[in-house]
Amino acid sequence: MNTWNSKPIAALSIIVLLSACDVTDTGTSLLANITPPADAALPAVPLTQALMMRGNVTLVPPNGYCIDAESLSQSFALMARCDTLGAATGGAGAPTGVLTVSLTRSKKNADLPTPQEVTTATGLGTPENTRENDSSVVFKTTGSAPSSDLASEHWRSVSIVGNYIMGAALFGPKNRRAVSPEGADLLEEMIKRTMAKTNAT
Repeated sequence: MNTWNSKPIAALSIIVLLSACDVTDTGTSLLANITPPADAALPAVPLTQALMMRGNVTLVPPNGYCIDAESLSQSFALMARCDTLGAATGGAGAPTGVLTVSLTRSKKNADLPTPQEVTTATGLGTPENTRENDSSVVFKTTGSAPSSDLASEHWRSVSIVGNYIMGAALFGPKNRRAVSPEGADLLEEMIKRTMAKTNAT
C-alpha cells in the first residue's frame, strides 16, 4: 500500500471525506440535531436506501437503521435507528447511535489508507481493533463527539464502493452497544449491503 506522501491529492480528498463524517453539535440530546422541529408540517420520511453520487452509488443502511432524508445530499448522509427518525416500524433491536457517511470519487486502482494514516491526518486517537480486507477497513478510535450524549470512543471505516471511496463514522452512548464490537459489525453490514446493491444496479 502506498503512503499518503506519494499520493497527496488522494490523501487530501480522503481527509476532507472523513472530516465531513462528523456531525455538527446543535443540541445536547443524542439525536437533537436530526429531530425535525415540532411544528414541521411534512417531516421527511426516513429512507431505507438512497441513490448518491448521481445514482452511481446506492447507500443501504445496516439492519434497523434508516437514512435521515433531510440530511441527504449527493455525497453525504446521516443515519440512525429508524424509530428515532420517526419511522412507524423498524429499529427494534438495533443499537442506538448516529452514523454518518461521505462519498468522494476514487482514482482507478486507488489504495485505501491505513487506520494509522487516517487517524494521524484527522487528529484522532490511536486506532484499535482493526478489521481490514482488500476493499474496506474498520477500526475504533477516539475524537471529539458530535454530542455530549455520545462517547468520544467510536468506530470509523473507509471502503471502496464502485468508483468511489466511502468514509463512515459511528458514534454511540458511552459503554453501550454502538461502541462495542457490535458497532464494527454494523459498519461492515452497511458496507456489504451498499457494495452489493451498487454492483447490482
